[in-house]
Amino acid sequence: MTKFHLGVNLGHDRSAALVVDGEVVVAIQQERLDRYKHSVGFPAQSGADPTHMELPLEAINYCMDSVGIGWDAIASVVANMPGKDYGADILRRKLPKAQHEKILTMPSHHLAHAYTAFWPSGFERALVLVADASGSTDADNLTESYSLYEGSGTRLDLIHAEKVQAHLAQLSTLGFIYEYIARKAGFVTELKGGVCVPESGKLMGLAPYGGPQPQWRQWIQTQADSYSLKIPAYDIFLEVAALEKLYDDGAGKAYLRPYMVDLAFKVQDELERALLHIVQLARKAHGFTHVCLAGGVALNSVANYLLLREAQLEDIFTYPAAGDAGIAAGCALWAYATEERGTRRAVMTRADLGRRYPCETVADALTHYADTLCVEELSDEDVVSRTAEALAKGHIVARVDGRCEFGPRALGHRSILADPNFDKMRDIINARVKFREPFRPFAPVIPEERVNEVFEQEVASPFMLLISPIREQYRAQIPSVTHHDGTG
Repeated sequence: MTKFHLGVNLGHDRSAALVVDGEVVVAIQQERLDRYKHSVGFPAQSGADPTHMELPLEAINYCMDSVGIGWDAIASVVANMPGKDYGADILRRKLPKAQHEKILTMPSHHLAHAYTAFWPSGFERALVLVADASGSTDADNLTESYSLYEGSGTRLDLIHAEKVQAHLAQLSTLGFIYEYIARKAGFVTELKGGVCVPESGKLMGLAPYGGPQPQWRQWIQTQADSYSLKIPAYDIFLEVAALEKLYDDGAGKAYLRPYMVDLAFKVQDELERALLHIVQLARKAHGFTHVCLAGGVALNSVANYLLLREAQLEDIFTYPAAGDAGIAAGCALWAYATEERGTRRAVMTRADLGRRYPCETVADALTHYADTLCVEELSDEDVVSRTAEALAKGHIVARVDGRCEFGPRALGHRSILADPNFDKMRDIINARVKFREPFRPFAPVIPEERVNEVFEQEVASPFMLLISPIREQYRAQIPSVTHHDGTG
């Protein structure tokens, strides 16, 4: 009998995922269905009380409908959130009593991330590094900052768990330091109920425009032969406050102020150095040649490439939904491995985990816009030809193809395409289509077999989670995907 394991993320970016026989067969973020960015799920009357978090019911139903099952077919259901985990309690309150015996409790937030990183990687043995803003908070009021596991076969064994005092977590974890500067730069999305979510990816794009300031203190201090980092929370707060008092005139966009650009460079540089120290130490102690990454920090594609290169790794795998949306998949994979005692590890080669829509559904959707759209039906070959012609003329093409991706990167399934040979194309898309900051870069698309020809990169990056230097001779040829520091 087929066993379906349902995983649910109840942190920001609520999501649901189904695992069957060691494989995530469908996964979706709630925001794609309710159209609320990040879809944190706090009822209006509860403020930001995590005990009253709503289940992402649309995402759950989407997953079950996609494979044609009901609740009776679910073998287990696991929900998790960072901080104090009320996932199991919320499930018991929201689900019928007949489903309560299926509810399991995820041991830790970081373990759920670790399952997403290792289980589908295809690596037989690897270091698994989980780093985010906030993991689980234990009975001693300590919160996970980053964790190291050894993945081997179907086992995940903890090597090191770095924890901080919960009341200091917002200034003393790797993820929160990065988010703190992102907030200072004005990179936040305002949500209902006064909640705002930092957009840390923007800070990664801003960092190359800044530079080092030798008189500034080092925030993240490594220790020889130790996985632990020294992060003086109050010193960071005081230094940023002093810089604001000296240089912040409040005029214009915060990210345009020179000191803020240099802060972006600083926090990116220190994050890279800290992660590299941890990985090199583990590589030396345990002989790892492969690394798996998850947690929000793993979405830092610049740092990921630095680890691959500087730690001299053979390969690296980062889960495409590395942030908290991926927790749903991690919970379900953990249930498969521990409750079902399954051993199959399906290798992840594609991240299109949404539902596939039949042609009839697409046609029906288009009828609602018959007055504003001109629709033609073309063969696959004609679609490719017409798209190429349009791109070559400087047009912008919106592409919808197959199932939607899981995670924040478009990956060709829901994408905006343009010709990078045009010098101003990046500026045009940022200004007219994306309506976002002019410095934000766009990702290049290239056949896998030609990656090393154009990039200083030996391995593929199918999920847009490595940012590497573009070879010098190509930078002028593809200016709209060549970032300020020569990477893409």
